[in-house]
Amino acid sequence: MGIPVQFSGANMLLRAPEGAENVSDMHTFTNGMCSVSCWELSAEELAEVNRTGRIYLSVFSGRTQPPVFVGDEESVRSIVVDFGGVWRRA
Repeated sequence: MGIPVQFSGANMLLRAPEGAENVSDMHTFTNGMCSVSCWELSAEELAEVNRTGRIYLSVFSGRTQPPVFVGDEESVRSIVVDFGGVWRRA
Protein backbone atom coordinates (compact mmCIF):
# COMPACT_ATOMS: atom_id res chain seq x y z
CA MET A 1 0.00 0.00 0.00
CA GLY A 2 1.41 3.39 -0.94
CA ILE A 3 2.07 5.65 2.03
CA PRO A 4 1.59 9.43 2.25
CA VAL A 5 4.91 11.25 2.64
CA GLN A 6 6.00 14.74 3.65
CA PHE A 7 7.07 16.89 0.67
CA SER A 8 8.64 20.29 0.27
CA GLY A 9 5.91 22.91 0.10
CA ALA A 10 3.29 21.00 2.11
CA ASN A 11 1.36 23.53 4.19
CA MET A 12 -1.24 21.41 5.98
CA LEU A 13 -1.35 18.21 8.00
CA LEU A 14 -4.49 16.10 7.87
CA ARG A 15 -4.64 13.92 10.96
CA ALA A 16 -5.81 10.33 10.82
CA PRO A 17 -9.00 9.69 12.80
CA GLU A 18 -8.29 8.32 16.26
CA GLY A 19 -8.45 4.55 16.31
CA ALA A 20 -8.55 4.27 12.51
CA GLU A 21 -6.63 1.28 11.21
CA ASN A 22 -4.49 1.54 8.08
CA VAL A 23 -4.83 5.33 8.01
CA SER A 24 -1.87 7.69 8.46
CA ASP A 25 -1.48 11.40 9.01
CA MET A 26 -1.08 13.06 5.62
CA HIS A 27 0.90 16.18 4.70
CA THR A 28 -0.78 18.18 1.96
CA PHE A 29 -0.45 21.41 0.02
CA THR A 30 -3.60 23.46 -0.38
CA ASN A 31 -4.27 26.72 -2.19
CA GLY A 32 -7.91 26.83 -1.09
CA MET A 33 -9.12 25.16 -4.29
CA CYS A 34 -6.88 22.10 -4.61
CA SER A 35 -5.45 19.68 -2.08
CA VAL A 36 -2.31 17.76 -3.08
CA SER A 37 -0.67 14.85 -1.29
CA CYS A 38 2.46 12.89 -2.16
CA TRP A 39 2.63 9.09 -1.98
CA GLU A 40 5.51 6.65 -1.97
CA LEU A 41 5.30 3.09 -3.25
CA SER A 42 7.27 0.13 -1.95
CA ALA A 43 9.75 -1.56 -4.27
CA GLU A 44 7.23 -4.37 -4.84
CA GLU A 45 4.42 -1.94 -5.65
CA LEU A 46 6.63 0.03 -7.99
CA ALA A 47 7.64 -3.17 -9.78
CA GLU A 48 3.95 -4.05 -10.26
CA VAL A 49 3.14 -0.57 -11.62
CA ASN A 50 6.10 -0.83 -13.99
CA ARG A 51 4.95 -4.30 -15.09
CA THR A 52 1.29 -3.38 -15.69
CA GLY A 53 1.38 0.38 -16.21
CA ARG A 54 -1.66 0.62 -13.93
CA ILE A 55 -2.46 2.51 -10.72
CA TYR A 56 -5.76 2.08 -8.90
CA LEU A 57 -7.42 4.84 -6.85
CA SER A 58 -9.85 4.06 -4.05
CA VAL A 59 -11.93 6.83 -2.47
CA PHE A 60 -13.82 5.88 0.68
CA SER A 61 -16.98 7.83 -0.05
CA GLY A 62 -19.58 5.26 -0.99
CA ARG A 63 -20.95 5.24 -4.50
CA THR A 64 -19.12 8.18 -6.08
CA GLN A 65 -15.68 9.73 -6.53
CA PRO A 66 -14.84 13.42 -6.42
CA PRO A 67 -12.76 14.85 -9.27
CA VAL A 68 -9.17 13.67 -8.78
CA PHE A 69 -5.92 13.89 -10.73
CA VAL A 70 -3.04 11.44 -10.33
CA GLY A 71 0.37 12.19 -11.81
CA ASP A 72 4.00 13.04 -11.25
CA GLU A 73 4.96 16.31 -9.53
CA GLU A 74 5.32 18.33 -12.72
CA SER A 75 1.98 17.26 -14.22
CA VAL A 76 0.12 17.86 -10.94
CA ARG A 77 1.71 21.32 -10.58
CA SER A 78 0.61 22.15 -14.15
CA ILE A 79 -3.02 21.38 -13.23
CA VAL A 80 -3.04 22.99 -9.77
CA VAL A 81 -1.65 26.29 -11.07
CA ASP A 82 -4.89 26.73 -13.04
CA PHE A 83 -6.75 26.90 -9.70
CA GLY A 84 -4.31 29.09 -7.71
CA GLY A 85 -0.75 28.97 -6.42
CA VAL A 86 1.50 25.92 -6.30
CA TRP A 87 3.98 24.76 -3.68
CA ARG A 88 7.61 25.80 -3.57
CA ARG A 89 10.16 23.21 -4.52
CA ALA A 90 13.13 22.43 -2.30
